[in-house]
Amino acid sequence: MSKKILVVHCSPRKGGNSSMLADSFAKGAEAAGNQVTRIDVGRAKIAGCMACEYCFSHDGQCVQQDDMQQFYPLLRECDVLVWATPMYFYNFPAQLRAFQDRMFCQIGKPFTIKQTALLLCFEDKDEGRAEPTINSYKVCADYCKLEDLGVVSVKGVYEKGAIEGNPGLQQAYDLGASIK
Repeated sequence: MSKKILVVHCSPRKGGNSSMLADSFAKGAEAAGNQVTRIDVGRAKIAGCMACEYCFSHDGQCVQQDDMQQFYPLLRECDVLVWATPMYFYNFPAQLRAFQDRMFCQIGKPFTIKQTALLLCFEDKDEGRAEPTINSYKVCADYCKLEDLGVVSVKGVYEKGAIEGNPGLQQAYDLGASIK
């Protein structure tokens, strides 16, 4: 049975390394017969959550009318949520954090997401530098009761296209292809 997979790409740089990871993952997932939708939130206009709790009394609807409104229907129908992101200043980029914060509205109307994965790339050559970011992802997945399908972490890539030929692209493809 195929799954609906939402790939949330979080870099403002078009065609960069995390974008290439997302593309490779999507190809693998589609080859396995899944339906993949990719969204690029790196340049979207998404404000942070205001903690107004409007969503509690309005069936999960957010009071803020920004680009996040176009993403809520996709979050409400996907089975798998995949984060494809660079690491900025040893953490997730602000664009991803705003998107994640606005997912708070699922308390008013739960999403259908059951599984998640992380595709992460970063400039530092020390893999250990990504541990806090990966841990944050895992803690959130656990808290939200999402099955962690895996993490693909690619170090030492900064310049646009530096990931070309990196084994991480095959790892991303294989992760996508493993989802059935």
